[in-house]
Amino acid sequence: MRKTVQALSLLLFTAFFALATYRLPDWFPADLYLRIDPLLGLNALLASREMIGRVLWSLILIGATLAVGRFFCAYVCPLGAAIDGFDFLLFRKVGRAVLRTDSTLRRWKYVLLFLFLATAATGVSLVYLMDPIALLTRFYTFFLYPLLITIINLLLDLLRPLFQGLGWATLAHLHYPQPVYYMMAVTLMIFGAVIAFNRLAPRFWCRYLCPLGALLSLISPLGVFRRRVSPECNRCMVCREGCPMGAIGEDPFKTGSADCIQCRECAGICPQKAISFPASFSGVGEYSGPDLSRRGFVYSVGGGLTLGFLSLRTPFTSLQGKRQLIRPPGALPETAFLRTCIRCGECMKSCVTNTLQPSLWESGFSGLWTPKLELRMAACEPNCNVCGKVCPTQAIRSLSMEEKTHAKIGTAVLRKETCLVWAQNKMCLICDEICPYNAIVFRPVEGYRRPVVIASRCNGCGYCEQRCPVRGESAIVVAPDGEIRLAEGSYIREAKKLQLEFKLDPGDDKYLLEESGFKVEQGSKEEKSVPADKPISRKPKGFL
Repeated sequence: MRKTVQALSLLLFTAFFALATYRLPDWFPADLYLRIDPLLGLNALLASREMIGRVLWSLILIGATLAVGRFFCAYVCPLGAAIDGFDFLLFRKVGRAVLRTDSTLRRWKYVLLFLFLATAATGVSLVYLMDPIALLTRFYTFFLYPLLITIINLLLDLLRPLFQGLGWATLAHLHYPQPVYYMMAVTLMIFGAVIAFNRLAPRFWCRYLCPLGALLSLISPLGVFRRRVSPECNRCMVCREGCPMGAIGEDPFKTGSADCIQCRECAGICPQKAISFPASFSGVGEYSGPDLSRRGFVYSVGGGLTLGFLSLRTPFTSLQGKRQLIRPPGALPETAFLRTCIRCGECMKSCVTNTLQPSLWESGFSGLWTPKLELRMAACEPNCNVCGKVCPTQAIRSLSMEEKTHAKIGTAVLRKETCLVWAQNKMCLICDEICPYNAIVFRPVEGYRRPVVIASRCNGCGYCEQRCPVRGESAIVVAPDGEIRLAEGSYIREAKKLQLEFKLDPGDDKYLLEESGFKVEQGSKEEKSVPADKPISRKPKGFL
């Protein structure tokens, strides 16, 4: 029964992950598992110091744990299901002795829990490093999803001759865009380590390291379903050997409620059928609390506060604001964004163009894994607003299409020294033609039509940077200059206040190219529009 529920939960998590696309309807919570994670929610509240509506979904899991016990780890947690699945495939025939350091290792999950919460209180979010839901979502995004697309495209290539022979034109030309992400190898190594730890003990991660499990274990003893052992027990200790969490000590009548995940494995394998889990409101049974001393609590909190303080003053902090870092449209102001983002990778997976990539050191240590736009790789699609829909903490605000259009993320800047038109007098119209808002136009400059950027029309989508034919770094790049990032309020009103106008093809750049190329004829209307203080050269000019 438990394994069936686990499999269904993992399939549901996978289905929600797959549905996080630009076609996602506004009402569908594709980030449901991330929303109900109370550790991520508590971390976001502490770090941002503001109420976030979506984290209130975590009250569902907190309430269920208070009523039932720590059932989430045994039945619902998708990472727990993946760990159990790999354990069955890889380690079911491996003999594993009880770790001598078991009691010491059990304290680590509480140390990590209070360390992360204390760090969040300083405004630094680090819980994403070890939260199970965020960790698995990143593994799906950065490794499993690209691998699946690769396999599907390979199969389509193999079957393409068959589809062509059968006349199935759609399948014969079907090809899915291949997503690529930075830090794919790092993500795989982290997930591989979580699975490899099972070689030492069943559910090693859940027993000793999972901070979410530690948080749930603090309230799980209040649940009404508790393990009870009847007098028929003959102390065969089969239950202790079969407990995946090691929650049963040398006395089979005693249970560590903080570690019991309500899996009922002990009841299923007991030869005497002496174990049951009845509902009880009287505290029947002997239970031990979390294994963390007062000194350990003080050390973990003090360590978290120190780590948070140092994280804001590392050598990497000086990099903040000094890189061409473009955040997704609707992202909160940078300080609030770094505090609220849980680095789950959901926005990066759902990005239709694959332009969202994880950051490394561009915004300092506190900005690790946060999403940025890699516009040379791909542009931000004007008709997509899914990143805000799937953000569980609203570090990226969920905006309507019109609001998203006015959420200016930067301004295109022309680099004249590498631009084919400015530097080499070559024929190139790509940036002008591809701009969806006609923010790039050609104006007469010293006797030639040259591309210029109208900043009030550019919302930083990056199509010009992506499509620029110059090799290497683009001759036109989007800089965060003029970006609009609001914690609340309307982007439309803010754009109007700043006199910004984002309209499709407003008709400013109307002319026909003639044999003379971009040369402006002497005495033409356009030439007269050039300021008098800029003399026009009379020597012959043309394109090479």
